[in-house]
Amino acid sequence: MTTISNSHYFAGTRFVNGLQVPTYWAVRPDRSEVVACANIASARAISEGRAPNRAAEVYQDRPFNAVAFVSPAGQYYVEIHVGSQVVRMDVANAQTARHYANNGVAPEVAADAYSEELNR
Repeated sequence: MTTISNSHYFAGTRFVNGLQVPTYWAVRPDRSEVVACANIASARAISEGRAPNRAAEVYQDRPFNAVAFVSPAGQYYVEIHVGSQVVRMDVANAQTARHYANNGVAPEVAADAYSEELNR
């Protein structure tokens, strides 16, 4: 197996039904699991903590409503509606956008997206 590595994600191969498939592997920020990813964008999102975990997320506070969009260039993003303010948060792929649209965005994630938008 050829490995391109840093401390968060690495590339390699795995066997699926007897076929050798190129795969990226990402380590969650809390080091709870290693996740197989189809592409480098997903691996980076998981390793940086921007992708949701498949485990059921329990929000202590009420999540903010979000609407998923895709730009003409193909970038997926969600708009978080907080009162009269709208915050745009770029996401890794369509599945992540759907997750936030269906389940809402945690207040901590929304706060990070808001502060990132202020710094642009």
